[in-house]
Amino acid sequence: MRLVVIATAAAIRLGRPTAPRTFLRRQGQCTRRQKAALRDLWPRYGVDVAWNETLTFEGAGPCVLDVGFGHGESLAGMAAARPDTRFVGVEVHRPGVAAALMRLAEADAKNVKICRIDAVALLEAHVEPEPCFDEVCVFFPDPWTKSGSNKDAPATGGSGKDEHRRIIRPHTLDLLSARLRPGGCLHIATDVDEYAEHVRNVVVSDARWSAVPPLAWRPETMYERRGLNRGRTITDLSFVLLRGKP
Repeated sequence: MRLVVIATAAAIRLGRPTAPRTFLRRQGQCTRRQKAALRDLWPRYGVDVAWNETLTFEGAGPCVLDVGFGHGESLAGMAAARPDTRFVGVEVHRPGVAAALMRLAEADAKNVKICRIDAVALLEAHVEPEPCFDEVCVFFPDPWTKSGSNKDAPATGGSGKDEHRRIIRPHTLDLLSARLRPGGCLHIATDVDEYAEHVRNVVVSDARWSAVPPLAWRPETMYERRGLNRGRTITDLSFVLLRGKP
């Protein structure tokens, strides 16, 4: 099963992004091997998103959006376990994208495409507000906690001032509600207790969504292992979309 992503010109007005950034600028340095992967494997798996293009995701089978896939463990693992499902991975950090490209090539994945762009910007400007995804996965997003607002900082609770940067917030739910098929699911995993409570409060308060049992299985990620090594509790949450656009 192959996923085809088609970009068509769209009349999108240029301007400064209005949504707050939901990720940290921690690019790091790519290794020589990662640079080679970005050069050689991007044409196979990557989708370049121009400012004035709208993307459509064509092909048979369900379509899953994996937001912030890190180093690609979840993306490659799910794609291998579900070969009849199409996966669209979104990540901004170059070393993580490179690592994912290598994992996908090693598995000879044919059902995955990657966009290197902020997920909120992708949904706002490059995906029409029509149902096109069957599931959305957000595994171990930046929690924006007061201890430093990043995945690697100790989990000590929220600061209040940074909650607007969290990927799970009302604006994102509006974007997803218009692009997820009714009956589709949003899957979230975190190792920060306060962030899990934040997710419950935000999603359950939206009448378009209802809590359901979490995924029975998903691949373990680097951030998950790091959290477990630090004695944190992993929380998996899933919500079904009852109805779409507000």
